[in-house]
Amino acid sequence: MWKCSLLGLALLSSSRASAHTRPINARSEKITWASCGLDEPSILCGNLTVPMDYTNPDSKATIDLQLLKVPAVYSPKKASVLFNFGGPGLEARLTLAGMSQQLLALTGGHYDLIAHDPRGTANTLTVSCFNTSAERINTYYYDTKNIADPEDTALIGKAWGGSKVLANACYNYPGFPQNASMVGTAFSARDLMQIVDAIEPDGLLRYWGLSYGTVLGATVASMFPDRIDRIVLDGVTNPHEFNNGYDIELWADADTTFTNFVIECLKVPNRCAFSNRNSTADDIEKDIYNILEGLKREPLVHGTTIIDPTLVRTMIRFALYSPSTFEPLSIALNSLLPPSNLTLFQAIHKQMPGSSVDLLAADESPSAIHCGDKNAPQRTFEEMEEVFEALSNESKLLGSSGIVLAQFCANWPISAKERYQGDFSVKTRHPMLVVGNTFDSTTPLRSAQNVSAGFHSSILVENGGFGHGSHAHGSACTYRIIRDYFVTGSLPEADTFCETSYGPFENKSAIDVLKEIGFLDFA
Repeated sequence: MWKCSLLGLALLSSSRASAHTRPINARSEKITWASCGLDEPSILCGNLTVPMDYTNPDSKATIDLQLLKVPAVYSPKKASVLFNFGGPGLEARLTLAGMSQQLLALTGGHYDLIAHDPRGTANTLTVSCFNTSAERINTYYYDTKNIADPEDTALIGKAWGGSKVLANACYNYPGFPQNASMVGTAFSARDLMQIVDAIEPDGLLRYWGLSYGTVLGATVASMFPDRIDRIVLDGVTNPHEFNNGYDIELWADADTTFTNFVIECLKVPNRCAFSNRNSTADDIEKDIYNILEGLKREPLVHGTTIIDPTLVRTMIRFALYSPSTFEPLSIALNSLLPPSNLTLFQAIHKQMPGSSVDLLAADESPSAIHCGDKNAPQRTFEEMEEVFEALSNESKLLGSSGIVLAQFCANWPISAKERYQGDFSVKTRHPMLVVGNTFDSTTPLRSAQNVSAGFHSSILVENGGFGHGSHAHGSACTYRIIRDYFVTGSLPEADTFCETSYGPFENKSAIDVLKEIGFLDFA
């Protein structure tokens, strides 16, 4: 059985490889591109062989990165832009294929767009601790995935025990320690530069990272600052906390975002389910919190569904990612307020993002990437109590989500073979563009400010809307800045604020904005 002392040894053995060198075992091979067999025949796929372990130059072990390319639509082609869409643990190829028109427009059409499924995701060095999804869910779902109530020590204790169950299951699963140690962010940063070496004659990186992709972007920019030509960090996760803490700042804007969701809802009566209550936004918000408090004592039951605070908070958490789900969120929450309509609630909830247990049924790659990178000092339950309190204080609505994530990482049994050990304070070859939304419940504007402060001459743009990343709430101002940055390298004035082009409850999207400003004329 895994013991804490083994985790300590794993932490001490983390590599301190040089941060400012070209990739170890860099390869000059070119990628052979062929049709992916998708509906869009111009989209191409290819593979690139890279070292499995960058800290061991004598090792012959390799992995194949699976890549997808959306070719440039205009000639002459400038270069390529690489993407990471977050997670950690999200595949990237199908996401790029689905967003290809939008991203071609925002990068100017003269770049090939390339994404690879990062190590630990999809079929690339997948980290798994169970033979089947059913075994995974039965082993630890109810112990570890329920959002811990910071005031319920018994529930927190049960979740802590569940995180240890997961750690033990993983550590004893065949092949787990090897794979889990190879999927850290530093290795993924080196993979990016391997791709650059294979496709770019000038050896320079152009990159757009979203969510966790901003941690990867900050890491690769810090490790290879002299090889950065263009880099956009959009919807920023604080890399300092990602590496050295328990992501407390991650929840900094969750409560403010929810407050303003209710305020904006009441401004549009024909799209807001709360509008028939003749109540103020403050009263409605208090009523919702009271419902959540009541569900702690006595959950509601409708058919086979238990409606408890975990279910409702999880629904709110994922619905706040995008204004496109704000109207159904208002319907679902309104149906819990007196007179309740649980049939309506259940129908809406089933259609909302994040409502399915399938989110838990893939693999342990997200934990391996997220937790394997951490070098946080607190590890025992007693030490973690201050972390739980800090998370609860950061957000009364969603801070308890962070408690579960923190417990996972405190007990995670394997560290990444290499961690970036620096301070994310460097001067890149070309200045970085950092974008953060005003109301982002998942990656707060504060994190974008903190990251921009570290990278010399970088420019922060505040996209004055809701959701997770600039794609969630369209702004002609923000989109012109991003396009100009990729096309000419120009940057706006420091601390630029961009109004969004529509309200959060309007039936519009980023694609509509791109059409209105003529960026999709090629489509």
